[in-house]
Amino acid sequence: MRKIILTIHLFLSLTLGLFIVVTCTTGSLVLIEPDVEKLLYPIGQKPSPGDVGPAAIQQRADALHPDFKTSLIEWPDRDGFYHVHLEKDGKDERVVYADPGTGAVFGQVAEDRREPFATIYNLHRYFLLTTVIGKQNAASFVGLLGGGLLLILATGIYLWWPGIKKMALGFRIVRSRGRLMHNMSLHKTIGIISIPVLLLASLTGLLNAFEKSIPGWVGFNAREEIPKSAMQSARADTVLPVDRIVDIVRKSHPDSRPIRIQLPQKPGDTYQVGLREGFGTSDRINSTIYLDASNGEVRYKTNPNLAINLYNTWRKDLHFAVWGGLTVQLITFAFGMMPLVLMVTGLVIWRLKARARKRSGKQQRSQQLQRQESSAI
Repeated sequence: MRKIILTIHLFLSLTLGLFIVVTCTTGSLVLIEPDVEKLLYPIGQKPSPGDVGPAAIQQRADALHPDFKTSLIEWPDRDGFYHVHLEKDGKDERVVYADPGTGAVFGQVAEDRREPFATIYNLHRYFLLTTVIGKQNAASFVGLLGGGLLLILATGIYLWWPGIKKMALGFRIVRSRGRLMHNMSLHKTIGIISIPVLLLASLTGLLNAFEKSIPGWVGFNAREEIPKSAMQSARADTVLPVDRIVDIVRKSHPDSRPIRIQLPQKPGDTYQVGLREGFGTSDRINSTIYLDASNGEVRYKTNPNLAINLYNTWRKDLHFAVWGGLTVQLITFAFGMMPLVLMVTGLVIWRLKARARKRSGKQQRSQQLQRQESSAI
Protein backbone atom coordinates (compact mmCIF):
# COMPACT_ATOMS: atom_id res chain seq x y z
CA MET A 1 0.00 0.00 0.00
CA ARG A 2 2.74 2.43 0.93
CA LYS A 3 4.48 1.84 -2.39
CA ILE A 4 1.28 2.67 -4.31
CA ILE A 5 0.74 5.86 -2.29
CA LEU A 6 4.38 6.85 -2.84
CA THR A 7 3.98 6.30 -6.59
CA ILE A 8 0.85 8.48 -6.67
CA HIS A 9 2.56 11.19 -4.61
CA LEU A 10 5.65 11.15 -6.83
CA PHE A 11 3.71 11.07 -10.11
CA LEU A 12 1.44 13.99 -9.15
CA SER A 13 4.37 15.99 -7.80
CA LEU A 14 6.44 15.52 -10.95
CA THR A 15 3.59 16.20 -13.41
CA LEU A 16 1.77 19.01 -11.59
CA GLY A 17 4.47 20.31 -9.27
CA LEU A 18 5.63 23.26 -11.37
CA PHE A 19 2.06 24.40 -12.10
CA ILE A 20 1.11 24.15 -8.41
CA VAL A 21 4.22 26.03 -7.30
CA VAL A 22 3.45 28.87 -9.72
CA THR A 23 -0.17 29.04 -8.53
CA CYS A 24 0.75 29.02 -4.82
CA THR A 25 3.59 31.51 -5.21
CA THR A 26 1.50 33.99 -7.19
CA GLY A 27 -1.34 33.55 -4.68
CA SER A 28 1.01 34.52 -1.87
CA LEU A 29 2.08 37.61 -3.79
CA VAL A 30 -1.57 38.62 -4.33
CA LEU A 31 -2.02 38.62 -0.53
CA ILE A 32 0.51 41.43 -0.09
CA GLU A 33 -0.68 43.41 -3.12
CA PRO A 34 -2.43 46.23 -1.17
CA ASP A 35 0.59 46.81 1.07
CA VAL A 36 3.04 46.81 -1.84
CA GLU A 37 0.83 49.17 -3.84
CA LYS A 38 0.82 51.63 -0.95
CA LEU A 39 4.59 51.79 -1.24
CA LEU A 40 4.72 51.87 -5.04
CA TYR A 41 1.76 54.22 -5.59
CA PRO A 42 1.26 56.44 -2.49
CA ILE A 43 -1.85 58.62 -2.42
CA GLY A 44 0.19 61.63 -1.41
CA GLN A 45 -1.89 62.84 1.52
CA LYS A 46 -3.48 61.64 4.73
CA PRO A 47 -7.20 61.65 5.55
CA SER A 48 -8.49 64.42 7.80
CA PRO A 49 -10.21 63.53 11.08
CA GLY A 50 -14.00 63.51 11.21
CA ASP A 51 -16.65 62.44 8.73
CA VAL A 52 -18.78 64.84 6.71
CA GLY A 53 -20.94 61.95 5.48
CA PRO A 54 -21.79 60.61 2.01
CA ALA A 55 -24.28 63.39 1.21
CA ALA A 56 -21.60 66.10 1.42
CA ILE A 57 -19.23 63.81 -0.50
CA GLN A 58 -21.80 63.40 -3.27
CA GLN A 59 -22.37 67.17 -3.45
CA ARG A 60 -18.65 67.92 -3.74
CA ALA A 61 -18.09 65.19 -6.34
CA ASP A 62 -20.99 66.34 -8.54
CA ALA A 63 -19.85 69.96 -8.31
CA LEU A 64 -16.25 69.15 -9.20
CA HIS A 65 -17.23 66.82 -12.06
CA PRO A 66 -20.34 68.40 -13.64
CA ASP A 67 -20.19 66.13 -16.70
CA PHE A 68 -20.50 63.07 -14.46
CA LYS A 69 -23.00 61.75 -11.94
CA THR A 70 -22.18 60.07 -8.64
CA SER A 71 -23.35 56.46 -8.87
CA LEU A 72 -21.77 54.75 -5.85
CA ILE A 73 -20.00 55.83 -2.67
CA GLU A 74 -17.75 53.55 -0.61
CA TRP A 75 -17.06 54.39 3.03
CA PRO A 76 -13.38 54.75 4.05
CA ASP A 77 -11.53 51.46 4.34
CA ARG A 78 -7.82 50.61 4.23
CA ASP A 79 -6.59 53.89 2.76
CA GLY A 80 -8.87 56.02 4.97
CA PHE A 81 -10.64 57.85 2.11
CA TYR A 82 -14.09 57.65 0.59
CA HIS A 83 -14.12 56.16 -2.91
CA VAL A 84 -16.64 57.86 -5.20
CA HIS A 85 -17.73 56.21 -8.45
CA LEU A 86 -18.72 58.62 -11.22
CA GLU A 87 -21.01 57.67 -14.08
CA LYS A 88 -21.32 59.09 -17.57
CA ASP A 89 -23.81 57.97 -20.23
CA GLY A 90 -24.85 55.07 -18.04
CA LYS A 91 -21.32 53.72 -17.60
CA ASP A 92 -19.06 53.75 -14.54
CA GLU A 93 -16.25 55.91 -15.90
CA ARG A 94 -13.98 56.82 -13.01
CA VAL A 95 -13.42 56.52 -9.26
CA VAL A 96 -12.06 59.43 -7.21
CA TYR A 97 -10.94 59.91 -3.61
CA ALA A 98 -12.82 62.06 -1.09
CA ASP A 99 -11.41 63.25 2.23
CA PRO A 100 -13.76 62.13 5.04
CA GLY A 101 -13.03 65.14 7.22
CA THR A 102 -13.31 67.92 4.63
CA GLY A 103 -15.26 66.30 1.79
CA ALA A 104 -12.59 67.44 -0.68
CA VAL A 105 -12.59 65.33 -3.85
CA PHE A 106 -9.29 64.64 -5.57
CA GLY A 107 -7.20 62.25 -7.62
CA GLN A 108 -8.36 59.03 -9.19
CA VAL A 109 -8.48 55.58 -7.64
CA ALA A 110 -6.87 52.85 -9.75
CA GLU A 111 -9.78 50.54 -10.65
CA ASP A 112 -7.65 48.00 -12.47
CA ARG A 113 -4.70 46.14 -11.04
CA ARG A 114 -1.41 47.77 -11.83
CA GLU A 115 1.57 45.81 -13.04
CA PRO A 116 3.12 43.55 -12.03
CA PHE A 117 0.10 42.47 -9.96
CA ALA A 118 -2.30 42.40 -12.92
CA THR A 119 -0.18 39.67 -14.51
CA ILE A 120 0.44 37.96 -11.15
CA TYR A 121 -3.30 37.77 -10.45
CA ASN A 122 -4.14 36.48 -13.94
CA LEU A 123 -1.40 33.89 -13.55
CA HIS A 124 -2.81 32.80 -10.19
CA ARG A 125 -6.47 32.82 -11.19
CA TYR A 126 -6.33 31.78 -14.85
CA PHE A 127 -2.73 30.73 -15.56
CA LEU A 128 -2.73 33.32 -18.40
CA LEU A 129 -4.94 30.97 -20.44
CA THR A 130 -8.07 33.11 -20.88
CA THR A 131 -7.22 34.08 -24.47
CA VAL A 132 -6.40 30.45 -25.31
CA ILE A 133 -9.21 28.38 -23.77
CA GLY A 134 -11.60 30.98 -22.35
CA LYS A 135 -12.09 32.40 -18.85
CA GLN A 136 -14.18 29.59 -17.36
CA ASN A 137 -12.00 26.81 -18.75
CA ALA A 138 -8.90 28.60 -17.51
CA ALA A 139 -10.42 28.91 -14.02
CA SER A 140 -11.37 25.22 -14.13
CA PHE A 141 -7.79 24.29 -15.04
CA VAL A 142 -6.49 26.12 -11.98
CA GLY A 143 -9.24 24.49 -9.90
CA LEU A 144 -8.05 21.05 -11.01
CA LEU A 145 -4.55 22.05 -9.89
CA GLY A 146 -6.09 22.70 -6.48
CA GLY A 147 -7.55 19.19 -6.57
CA GLY A 148 -4.14 17.81 -7.50
CA LEU A 149 -2.57 19.63 -4.58
CA LEU A 150 -5.17 18.12 -2.25
CA LEU A 151 -4.15 14.63 -3.38
CA ILE A 152 -0.46 15.43 -3.00
CA LEU A 153 -1.08 16.69 0.53
CA ALA A 154 -3.25 13.69 1.44
CA THR A 155 -0.67 11.20 0.18
CA GLY A 156 2.06 13.24 1.87
CA ILE A 157 0.28 12.92 5.23
CA TYR A 158 0.06 9.15 4.77
CA LEU A 159 3.76 8.86 3.89
CA TRP A 160 4.79 11.13 6.77
CA TRP A 161 2.70 9.49 9.52
CA PRO A 162 5.18 7.97 12.03
CA GLY A 163 2.57 6.72 14.50
CA ILE A 164 1.33 8.20 17.77
CA LYS A 165 4.28 7.03 19.86
CA LYS A 166 6.86 8.32 17.38
CA MET A 167 5.06 11.57 16.54
CA ALA A 168 8.02 13.74 17.58
CA LEU A 169 10.28 11.94 15.11
CA GLY A 170 8.11 13.24 12.29
CA PHE A 171 9.27 16.79 13.03
CA ARG A 172 12.98 16.02 13.38
CA ILE A 173 15.43 17.36 10.79
CA VAL A 174 18.34 14.95 10.34
CA ARG A 175 21.70 16.60 9.68
CA SER A 176 24.32 13.93 10.22
CA ARG A 177 23.27 11.03 7.96
CA GLY A 178 24.01 12.36 4.49
CA ARG A 179 22.29 14.62 1.96
CA LEU A 180 19.48 12.19 1.22
CA MET A 181 18.33 11.82 4.83
CA HIS A 182 18.76 15.54 5.44
CA ASN A 183 16.57 16.50 2.46
CA MET A 184 14.00 13.82 3.23
CA SER A 185 13.60 15.00 6.81
CA LEU A 186 13.51 18.63 5.68
CA HIS A 187 10.90 17.84 3.02
CA LYS A 188 8.69 15.93 5.46
CA THR A 189 8.94 18.48 8.27
CA ILE A 190 8.24 21.53 6.07
CA GLY A 191 5.44 19.65 4.34
CA ILE A 192 3.60 18.55 7.47
CA ILE A 193 3.87 22.00 9.10
CA SER A 194 2.56 23.65 5.94
CA ILE A 195 -0.27 21.19 5.36
CA PRO A 196 -3.04 22.96 7.41
CA VAL A 197 -2.60 26.23 5.48
CA LEU A 198 -2.09 24.54 2.11
CA LEU A 199 -5.10 22.26 2.63
CA LEU A 200 -7.30 25.28 3.33
CA ALA A 201 -5.89 27.21 0.36
CA SER A 202 -6.23 24.32 -2.08
CA LEU A 203 -9.76 23.40 -0.95
CA THR A 204 -11.08 26.98 -1.10
CA GLY A 205 -9.24 27.51 -4.39
CA LEU A 206 -11.03 24.48 -5.81
CA LEU A 207 -14.38 25.82 -4.54
CA ASN A 208 -13.70 29.27 -6.00
CA ALA A 209 -12.77 27.86 -9.39
CA PHE A 210 -16.11 26.04 -9.61
CA GLU A 211 -18.14 28.64 -7.69
CA LYS A 212 -21.10 28.45 -10.08
CA SER A 213 -21.12 24.67 -10.52
CA ILE A 214 -20.61 23.19 -7.05
CA PRO A 215 -23.75 24.69 -5.40
CA GLY A 216 -25.85 23.26 -8.25
CA TRP A 217 -24.38 19.80 -7.70
CA VAL A 218 -25.81 19.78 -4.17
CA GLY A 219 -29.13 21.43 -5.02
CA PHE A 220 -28.41 25.11 -4.24
CA ASN A 221 -28.55 28.23 -6.36
CA ALA A 222 -25.13 29.84 -6.78
CA ARG A 223 -26.50 33.16 -5.46
CA GLU A 224 -29.47 34.38 -3.44
CA GLU A 225 -32.20 35.33 -5.87
CA ILE A 226 -33.18 39.01 -5.67
CA PRO A 227 -36.85 39.73 -6.58
CA LYS A 228 -37.47 42.27 -9.33
CA SER A 229 -39.54 44.37 -6.93
CA ALA A 230 -36.35 45.10 -4.95
CA MET A 231 -35.11 47.13 -7.90
CA GLN A 232 -38.21 49.30 -8.32
CA SER A 233 -39.29 52.36 -6.34
CA ALA A 234 -42.92 53.35 -5.94
CA ARG A 235 -42.40 56.69 -7.68
CA ALA A 236 -39.93 57.73 -10.34
CA ASP A 237 -40.26 61.50 -9.84
CA THR A 238 -39.04 61.60 -6.21
CA VAL A 239 -35.60 60.69 -4.85
CA LEU A 240 -34.73 61.06 -1.17
CA PRO A 241 -31.28 62.52 -0.41
CA VAL A 242 -28.44 60.16 0.44
CA ASP A 243 -28.18 61.28 4.06
CA ARG A 244 -31.87 60.46 4.62
CA ILE A 245 -31.36 56.93 3.29
CA VAL A 246 -28.26 56.44 5.43
CA ASP A 247 -30.16 57.65 8.51
CA ILE A 248 -32.96 55.14 7.82
CA VAL A 249 -30.49 52.29 7.50
CA ARG A 250 -28.58 53.22 10.65
CA LYS A 251 -31.78 53.43 12.72
CA SER A 252 -33.30 50.22 11.35
CA HIS A 253 -30.03 48.25 11.55
CA PRO A 254 -28.02 49.79 14.40
CA ASP A 255 -25.72 46.77 14.72
CA SER A 256 -24.74 46.85 11.04
CA ARG A 257 -22.04 48.93 9.41
CA PRO A 258 -22.63 50.56 6.01
CA ILE A 259 -19.84 49.76 3.56
CA ARG A 260 -21.13 51.33 0.36
CA ILE A 261 -24.25 52.91 -1.08
CA GLN A 262 -25.35 52.67 -4.68
CA LEU A 263 -27.49 55.57 -5.81
CA PRO A 264 -30.44 55.16 -8.21
CA GLN A 265 -29.04 54.90 -11.72
CA LYS A 266 -32.25 55.98 -13.45
CA PRO A 267 -35.77 57.14 -12.43
CA GLY A 268 -37.60 54.43 -10.54
CA ASP A 269 -34.49 52.62 -9.31
CA THR A 270 -33.90 51.85 -5.63
CA TYR A 271 -31.01 52.64 -3.31
CA GLN A 272 -28.76 49.68 -2.53
CA VAL A 273 -26.74 49.79 0.70
CA GLY A 274 -24.07 47.15 1.31
CA LEU A 275 -23.72 46.23 4.99
CA ARG A 276 -21.32 44.36 7.22
CA GLU A 277 -23.31 42.57 9.90
CA GLY A 278 -23.35 39.49 12.07
CA PHE A 279 -20.57 36.95 12.31
CA GLY A 280 -18.22 36.92 9.36
CA THR A 281 -14.65 36.50 8.30
CA SER A 282 -13.77 40.10 7.39
CA ASP A 283 -15.04 43.66 7.02
CA ARG A 284 -16.41 43.00 3.55
CA ILE A 285 -20.07 43.31 2.57
CA ASN A 286 -22.17 40.30 3.51
CA SER A 287 -25.66 41.80 3.20
CA THR A 288 -27.42 44.28 0.90
CA ILE A 289 -30.54 46.26 1.72
CA TYR A 290 -32.72 47.68 -1.08
CA LEU A 291 -34.65 50.85 -0.22
CA ASP A 292 -37.37 52.68 -2.16
CA ALA A 293 -35.76 55.90 -3.35
CA SER A 294 -39.03 57.84 -3.10
CA ASN A 295 -40.01 57.01 0.51
CA GLY A 296 -37.17 55.01 2.12
CA GLU A 297 -39.22 51.83 2.49
CA VAL A 298 -37.16 48.63 2.68
CA ARG A 299 -38.00 46.65 -0.45
CA TYR A 300 -35.74 43.70 0.25
CA LYS A 301 -32.75 42.67 2.32
CA THR A 302 -30.43 39.76 1.64
CA ASN A 303 -29.86 37.31 4.47
CA PRO A 304 -26.19 37.00 5.54
CA ASN A 305 -27.02 33.79 7.44
CA LEU A 306 -28.49 32.06 4.41
CA ALA A 307 -26.47 28.92 3.69
CA ILE A 308 -25.38 29.96 0.20
CA ASN A 309 -24.39 33.45 1.40
CA LEU A 310 -22.34 32.03 4.27
CA TYR A 311 -20.69 29.62 1.84
CA ASN A 312 -19.82 32.35 -0.68
CA THR A 313 -18.48 34.70 1.99
CA TRP A 314 -16.33 32.15 3.78
CA ARG A 315 -14.83 30.44 0.73
CA LYS A 316 -13.53 33.75 -0.62
CA ASP A 317 -12.34 35.24 2.65
CA LEU A 318 -10.65 32.06 3.82
CA HIS A 319 -8.84 31.63 0.52
CA PHE A 320 -7.39 35.14 0.59
CA ALA A 321 -6.78 35.11 4.36
CA VAL A 322 -8.69 38.33 5.04
CA TRP A 323 -10.33 36.89 8.16
CA GLY A 324 -7.47 37.39 10.62
CA GLY A 325 -5.82 40.68 9.76
CA LEU A 326 -2.21 41.32 8.79
CA THR A 327 -0.76 38.59 11.01
CA VAL A 328 -2.78 35.82 9.36
CA GLN A 329 -2.00 37.21 5.92
CA LEU A 330 1.75 37.19 6.60
CA ILE A 331 1.57 33.62 7.93
CA THR A 332 -0.42 32.55 4.88
CA PHE A 333 2.04 34.35 2.60
CA ALA A 334 4.97 32.46 4.17
CA PHE A 335 3.31 29.05 3.92
CA GLY A 336 2.12 29.82 0.39
CA MET A 337 5.78 29.99 -0.62
CA MET A 338 6.52 26.57 0.90
CA PRO A 339 5.50 24.52 -2.20
CA LEU A 340 8.53 26.08 -3.89
CA VAL A 341 10.75 24.76 -1.09
CA LEU A 342 8.99 21.38 -1.21
CA MET A 343 9.53 21.15 -4.96
CA VAL A 344 13.27 21.86 -4.59
CA THR A 345 13.76 19.35 -1.76
CA GLY A 346 11.55 16.80 -3.54
CA LEU A 347 13.60 17.05 -6.73
CA VAL A 348 16.82 16.72 -4.74
CA ILE A 349 15.47 13.57 -3.03
CA TRP A 350 14.34 12.12 -6.36
CA ARG A 351 17.76 12.82 -7.91
CA LEU A 352 19.73 11.41 -4.97
CA LYS A 353 17.61 8.25 -4.96
CA ALA A 354 18.14 7.86 -8.71
CA ARG A 355 21.87 8.12 -8.23
CA ALA A 356 21.73 5.64 -5.34
CA ARG A 357 19.79 3.15 -7.49
CA LYS A 358 22.30 3.62 -10.28
CA ARG A 359 25.23 2.94 -7.93
CA SER A 360 23.43 -0.03 -6.44
CA GLY A 361 22.82 -1.45 -9.91
CA LYS A 362 26.47 -1.06 -10.79
CA GLN A 363 27.52 -2.80 -7.59
CA GLN A 364 25.09 -5.67 -8.20
CA ARG A 365 26.34 -6.13 -11.75
CA SER A 366 29.94 -6.00 -10.53
CA GLN A 367 29.25 -8.60 -7.84
CA GLN A 368 27.43 -10.82 -10.32
CA LEU A 369 30.38 -10.57 -12.71
CA GLN A 370 32.78 -11.48 -9.89
CA ARG A 371 30.66 -14.52 -8.99
CA GLN A 372 30.63 -15.64 -12.60
CA GLU A 373 34.40 -15.31 -12.84
CA SER A 374 34.87 -17.25 -9.58
CA SER A 375 32.63 -20.07 -10.73
CA ALA A 376 34.47 -20.25 -14.05
CA ILE A 377 37.79 -20.72 -12.22
